Amino acid sequence: MIAFFDLEGPLCPIDHAAEIVAEIGKKLGKEDDFYQLFEMVSLYDDELFLIDKKEDYWPGDTLKLIAPIIIAFADEEMLYDLSRKAELTVGAVELFDFLHQNEIPTYIISTSYTHHAYTIAAKLNHPESKVRCTTLDFMLRPSSTDTLNQLFDDIFPRYLKDGLSEVKKDLDKFFFDTIPNSEFGPIFKSTIVCGGGRKKANVIELLEKHNIDASEAIAVGDSITDIQMLEFIRKNGGTAISFNGNNYSLNSSTIAYSGRSIFPLKKLFKVFPKTTDFIKHLSAKERNQMATNEEFLDIIDTNSPEDFKRILELQKKYRQILRQKAAQLT
Repeated sequence: MIAFFDLEGPLCPIDHAAEIVAEIGKKLGKEDDFYQLFEMVSLYDDELFLIDKKEDYWPGDTLKLIAPIIIAFADEEMLYDLSRKAELTVGAVELFDFLHQNEIPTYIISTSYTHHAYTIAAKLNHPESKVRCTTLDFMLRPSSTDTLNQLFDDIFPRYLKDGLSEVKKDLDKFFFDTIPNSEFGPIFKSTIVCGGGRKKANVIELLEKHNIDASEAIAVGDSITDIQMLEFIRKNGGTAISFNGNNYSLNSSTIAYSGRSIFPLKKLFKVFPKTTDFIKHLSAKERNQMATNEEFLDIIDTNSPEDFKRILELQKKYRQILRQKAAQLT
């Protein structure tokens, strides 16, 4: 058996990059909440992948798009500090203790920058060697930040007033013409985000390294950045779990877990590979006890719209409880 975990959501509730951008907004004394600036870029990221189907573009490449903002106005200590202050998802330490004690090869595969991914891994007593994430090179910080003024002072205010559709073409030009050909070109080109298909590529590489088949794997994710990883494991006979996810992760998974703590996933690791059989044979008494504890395990059936909707509502409920404002990000 081998386990793969997304980080933001399953292991730590915050969206680290969004929080960094929000802190930058405060630092710059901007009136508008820069968390909404991140939301704009995140929505734009979704559109590039889902609608434009941009070549070699994956969900989560938001962290490439915002890299110039972060190296211009943040420093590495800010990234580490926010991560150190971040709480872990309830039950994450106990679940990772169980996985380590049982010598189950376990990897964190995250879009997060190394500063956050390694800090959270340390809180879980998990080695950095078993983390795959996104590198951000602060050595590439340019001397001038003038190029970003167009985004802050023109595009973002118009987005707040009129919505994404009104600034989409401006964002296209800004991110894929202006930025690459500016002083921020080196950081933009060097930031390769560990999301989408690149998460899947890491999973395949690690399965080969351990000589383990995908059918012997459990993958846990909660968002659009996880769909390629989850689909790969599901289609190859493993167990893909949507943890307090959204429509994207739910559509890509075998099992949905909804609840306040991730620790109950221990039950699925203990019965693996018979995870769906375990859920099918839960008695009414067991299900009632789990519901009392706010633990909900469901087998996902995309052919049953009514049941899918019920499960999605549960996922969204606990996603909101655990992730709060980060719950709205896809």
